[in-house]
Parts: sequence; C-alpha cells; structure tokens
Amino acid sequence: MRAFDPFGWLEKYFSANTLHLLIRAVAVVVILAFLIHRISLYSRYLFKPLWAAETLIFVIFLISYIIRINPADRSRGVREILIPLAGAMLPFALIFSPSQNLITGQTNYAYIVFIWMTVSTALTVWGLWTLRRSFSITVEARELVTGGPYRFIRHPVYLGEMLSAAAVTIFRFSPVNVLILFLFVAIQLFRSKMEEEKLGHVLPGYIDFAAKAFWFWPGPPKHQR
Repeated sequence: MRAFDPFGWLEKYFSANTLHLLIRAVAVVVILAFLIHRISLYSRYLFKPLWAAETLIFVIFLISYIIRINPADRSRGVREILIPLAGAMLPFALIFSPSQNLITGQTNYAYIVFIWMTVSTALTVWGLWTLRRSFSITVEARELVTGGPYRFIRHPVYLGEMLSAAAVTIFRFSPVNVLILFLFVAIQLFRSKMEEEKLGHVLPGYIDFAAKAFWFWPGPPKHQR
C-alpha cells in the first residue's frame, strides 16, 4: 500500500522543498477559484450565517496553504493519500440529491437544519484556524496542535465535517445520500486513526495530549513513543 508515492517519484527530479512549494502554489490557485465562486453564491443563501461559515473554510484553506510548513513526516501510500482525498470529495456528492419538501416546506424545520449546519461548520472553521500552517488533506505530521477546540476534541475538523454532512443528508434525504454519509464517516474515522498512529510516532507530547481529549476511542498507547 505504501508503494504509491507520487511525491517520492518526483523527488528524483526536484528537491523536496521545490515540490512542497509547488503543491502549495497549485492549492492556492485552486482554492482562490473556489473562494471566488463561493462569494458569487451569496445571494442564493437563505441563511447568510451558513454562507459565511462555509466561505470562511475556503479563506482559511487559502491562508493555510500560503503559510504552511513542510511536514515532519509526509504522506505515502494509498491509505495516507488516496483515501483521505476520496473522503474530502464525498460531501460534494450529497448535493446531487434534491432537498426534501418536509424540510423546505416548513420554515422552522429548515432553519433548525441551517443552524445545525452553521454550528457544525463553525466547529470545522475553529479547528482549521487553530491548525493553519499544520493543515493537510492527506495524512501528514507537522507540529503538535493543542489549542482551540483541540483542548477538548482530538479531531474537531472531522467532527464538524461529519455533523455538517449529517445535516445535509437530512436536508437532501435519499438512500444514496445515507450511503454516502456512512461511507464518509467511515473514511473520516479511519483517517483519524491513521493520523493518530503517525502523530504518536512522530510528535513528542501527542500521546499525552490524546489521552486528555475526546474522540470515539482511547488515544494511542504510550508504547508508540
């Protein structure tokens, strides 16, 4: 599984620093395009706080890739690269199912779902802002982050994303979306397990931190040090 290593293949021709700069530059261009598109959607949002929270995600992505530091241990293999990338794309598949009349036809129900989406997205925003230069879509270790929501939750970004995806699934309910939601949650949990294993091996202090913060299972055992 670890034979898949595009970065390692390209290191035969370019330095690691050059490749990291190239990844960041491409990410900045792509995210900027998404951000411009997000801004253009403002008038379509019935609940403006949700638009603001979702747009802030792209603003933080942009800042994160501009200031991001090189990893102490980069991602390698299908599990650490392709599975997280697939997980990052899955929530976008939820929007292809139409919204439910039960929700859209009842203003109170609709606003409950919108507030749910906004609060869970705000948790994601808080987690991303705390990470900033340590953010990565793939499984990588950069530096120990214990501030903000990480004081209480080991993976606040993933928790916020899973709660948001659940709200979207209710708003756009369909059997296909239920399957997408379960697959997304499974990938995020699997991804968080991989990250904990890597962070526990690479970053001093992570295991002690993980023992104090909530997740769906105990933190990595101390013998990983």
